[in-house]
Amino acid sequence: MHLTSLELANFRSYRELDVSLQTGLTIAHGSNGAGKSNLLEAAYLLAIGKSYRASVERELVTWDAAAAGGYAIIGGHVTRADGEVELRVGLDCAGATNAVAKRIRVNGVAKRAADMVGALGAVLFTAEDIDLVFGSPQGRRRYLDIMLAQFGGGYVHSLQRYQRVLTQRNALLRAIREGRASDNELAYWDDSLCTEGAAVLGARYDAMERLAPLVAEAFDRLEAIDSLAVTYSATVPFQERPTAETFAGALARAHGAERGAGMTLVGPHRDDLKITMNGIEMAKHASRGQARLAALGLRVAEARLMEERREDPPVVLLDDVLSELDGRRRTLVLEEAARNHQTIVTTADMGQVPASFLEDAHRLRVEGGTVEYETA
Repeated sequence: MHLTSLELANFRSYRELDVSLQTGLTIAHGSNGAGKSNLLEAAYLLAIGKSYRASVERELVTWDAAAAGGYAIIGGHVTRADGEVELRVGLDCAGATNAVAKRIRVNGVAKRAADMVGALGAVLFTAEDIDLVFGSPQGRRRYLDIMLAQFGGGYVHSLQRYQRVLTQRNALLRAIREGRASDNELAYWDDSLCTEGAAVLGARYDAMERLAPLVAEAFDRLEAIDSLAVTYSATVPFQERPTAETFAGALARAHGAERGAGMTLVGPHRDDLKITMNGIEMAKHASRGQARLAALGLRVAEARLMEERREDPPVVLLDDVLSELDGRRRTLVLEEAARNHQTIVTTADMGQVPASFLEDAHRLRVEGGTVEYETA
């Protein structure tokens, strides 16, 4: 897979940009604040349908364009194993409120954000990935969900349906706790939650069967001395595979506690990834360096699994991940990333890129809202 071009208008630090992107390794370098991360944010937005770091989408629009009720455009062309795809996201700030109207087109056809996910397969490494180890279960669930959404197969729609049912069921549980509703009203929502929840759990279970050994292999290739293991920690226990029936049993057992809490206490929204090193939970005992390697192992495994599932390697985006690694690990990480058809790396210091990669790498100089190719 190859993101052949990126076109931006009024996006972050870019008033206007149209840059062609090459296969192989591309190094985008420039001073801090020059807009390197904004490039990768735009590319990843085309993959998952939203920004991975903006709390509200209005933040993506340049200040003057947003103040004037203008718009931002993020566009790109993708070459995939099955053909060419044109992606375009428009963010319109017209209107009296701070809301932004998002309009998405795939090959010129209007789409919902959920239907755009996976049109471009991408894996993003950032310095914040250390939170996959030290952060909340929500962040680790998000890691799984974004990966699975890009595989296709309707996962994103199953997850959305589950979340809608969950919202309704939680509202009903609060009403029951407050005496405004009765238990017999739960039956419909229980059935729907079990059906959609089993679909989400089944997809996660299938992915974890392959992801777990890939994580261990990646950690080994990064020359970590210790052994890394990742397992899925489910609140719905099951023997062979999660089913609607096993989900229903878990709900029945949690019924009393849920009435008291006024919320659903079991299901994929409460699950976690358990990351251990030598059998010890990393969140409690790992050093920052060990956590960084574990997070890199998760991302490397994600890229390998995405390539297997899609039969097309993803675009790999590395945003300032070299600065906290030693020289040997920088080489190993870039070797892993370079196995893909296209890899884009950002850095504020070209000295962090091992010399062995510079000879064949494409170089992009990022400065003052401009991006230009340069020769060695």
